[in-house]
Amino acid sequence: TKFTKPIEVIEGPLMDGMNVVGDLFGEGKMFLPQVVKSARVMKKSVAYLIPFIKATQSDSATPKAAGKVLMATVKGDVHDIGKNIVGVVMSCNNFEVVDLGVMVSADKILSTANEIEADIIGLSGLITPSLDEMVHVAKEMERLKFTKPLLIGGATTSRKHTAVKIAPAYSGP
Repeated sequence: TKFTKPIEVIEGPLMDGMNVVGDLFGEGKMFLPQVVKSARVMKKSVAYLIPFIKATQSDSATPKAAGKVLMATVKGDVHDIGKNIVGVVMSCNNFEVVDLGVMVSADKILSTANEIEADIIGLSGLITPSLDEMVHVAKEMERLKFTKPLLIGGATTSRKHTAVKIAPAYSGP
């Protein structure tokens, strides 16, 4: 299959491949070292495609950003491959993405969100302790009367965790 836009390569075969990796890992048919290696290939592939994506965007009149997304891996966690992939896909879909990196405290996340006037806050974490830190960020958002959507992601997160732990802590969208 031939792709006409670089983003189609990311959203098509690269994401399809990562979904297969995730499924195999979930079934116990692939192990963490292979998952990490696959994620590195994905990251390098995306990095290779970014200049082509930017060139495509500059060729046409750049429309107003769909919104500003602040992303961070929460305090206590150094894993960022999934967050980086999500950030690239969001950028390619006309979101302005501000990435604070890894090991980011709740205070830093929320003060930066206010400072840059983020429309969405995205939290990422791969390890189990990250779940508690995400709950802490959600509680702080509630205490500070945030009304921004909160996006939760990472290997240890789930819809159930978000419904049981995050949703009661934060009444925002």
